[in-house]
Amino acid sequence: MAIKVLSQRLCSDEEFIQRFKREAQVIAAMNHPNIVNILTYGEEKGYYYFAMEYVRGKDLSEIMKEKEIMPLDEALAITEQVASALGEAAAQGVVHRDLKPSNIMVDESGRVRVTDFGVAHLEDSAAQLTRTGMFLGTPEYASPEQASGGPLDPRSDIYSLGAVLYRMLSGRPPITGESPLRVVVKIATEPVIPIGEVNPSVPVPVRKLVGRMMARDPNERYQTPQEVMQGIEDCRRGLRATSASPEEVMRAQATQTAAVPKRRNRAAVVGGIVGAALAVVLVVWVVEGMLRPQPPKPAPQPQPAVVQPQQTAPASAAPTSTHSAKAQPPDTAPAAGASTPTATFPPPETKAVSRPQAPPVTEAMIPRPAEPKRAAALPISPTVLLVTSGPESMVHLVRANLGVVLAKSGLRVASVADIPVLREKAQYGRIPMSWYEIRQIVPKDKAQVLVLAEVQKAGSTVLTFYGRSQEQITATFSIQALDMATGTSVGSPATGTVDFTSLNMTENFKDAITSASGDMGNDIKKYWAEKIQSAGRSG
Repeated sequence: MAIKVLSQRLCSDEEFIQRFKREAQVIAAMNHPNIVNILTYGEEKGYYYFAMEYVRGKDLSEIMKEKEIMPLDEALAITEQVASALGEAAAQGVVHRDLKPSNIMVDESGRVRVTDFGVAHLEDSAAQLTRTGMFLGTPEYASPEQASGGPLDPRSDIYSLGAVLYRMLSGRPPITGESPLRVVVKIATEPVIPIGEVNPSVPVPVRKLVGRMMARDPNERYQTPQEVMQGIEDCRRGLRATSASPEEVMRAQATQTAAVPKRRNRAAVVGGIVGAALAVVLVVWVVEGMLRPQPPKPAPQPQPAVVQPQQTAPASAAPTSTHSAKAQPPDTAPAAGASTPTATFPPPETKAVSRPQAPPVTEAMIPRPAEPKRAAALPISPTVLLVTSGPESMVHLVRANLGVVLAKSGLRVASVADIPVLREKAQYGRIPMSWYEIRQIVPKDKAQVLVLAEVQKAGSTVLTFYGRSQEQITATFSIQALDMATGTSVGSPATGTVDFTSLNMTENFKDAITSASGDMGNDIKKYWAEKIQSAGRSG
């Protein structure tokens, strides 16, 4: 566990101590997969403390040092999980008041956890946590009403969450200043620069999402965390209109934005290139038409020659040969005293058309019977594609532990993220869960065995201990391995049940998944060895 000790200054304030105890009771009663739970609280030798569950992972501020601008799908997923946590807090009448990247944890399995409700505010409490004029919270992510000392409700946390999303997608806080006081003044008095002006690659639906979350007037924001989650889903639906993934949309818009100043200069160049290309195509088409062999024209039918009337030719006229192959010129007449026979002239001479000579027939040109296609050789060890479904708070534990079990058997495990078409569907919540659908879209060389795992909540029980309540959840899961090519079941399906609370969730899932699927890897390897042997005999 992690223990947080309150400062001595706060511990000396009796009003604060009474409020601290009331808030601690409410916050300790919250039970949500995306909230770091308070295990207990108390006083020891004048020091007041929280004892919280310890989260193995990094906070969002550390992650953003490694990624200046977060991938769009990752940023939306984090925002959605935080909104879910704020929904649980709002249901208990709690406003976080200090939501910021360093209070958002991402554990080793990828689950998002909101922590540090130490300055939380109870909506229905008559007491005030801070005195008039005292600002408590981190200025860069505070709401305008918080910066001006106004009343707070869950819409203030919605603004702060929008500011966190703004930072993830733009690489900078929405408002900065030379000092914390200057930041507070700017938040209370100045509008936020639209995120589209800071990072033009952010898609329009996401710009609208951030803009509404960070509206200066609380009445113009999303009114509840549930509305924020619905807004994120609507945003994804807007992006779904394109076939590209959210990251491809951002890259395409970034390229388009960068190209705007250069379009006018490039227009003439592009037009010249297109014109030259069309000219080349036209020349090739004309030359090809000239060189293509033309079919021979039909010979005209012979026509009878017209008999001219007899004329007296001069004595110097030369006689005309009656068996000449060429027709007489029109100014030539037969010699005097010669008879003029009726003759049929041969058809006019036509030019010979050159035809390409056919190449000599060789043995290689003689068609041979096609050889039967041989089946592709099977890999020595199959690649296993792991596809899981269920509530995100549980499914990531099934996926992680099942992947470890299969990898320990020496198998290569591929996830949905390794296959672009499945990764894109997963981003929009449309991942197929049947062998037939997956087989249609996954390339044959990507995986040879499909493992389908499903987990779902079956029930819950409220446990009471040490003066606090905790929900114990019962979940059931099923795991099945199938031959990707044929759909044949590989070994027996594995099923199991796991009971857990937020304190032992990780350990109990690990034990249950390992116990139920411990032999699955060896069953897959045995099946594959038999398939290779059978393919060798048939070959």
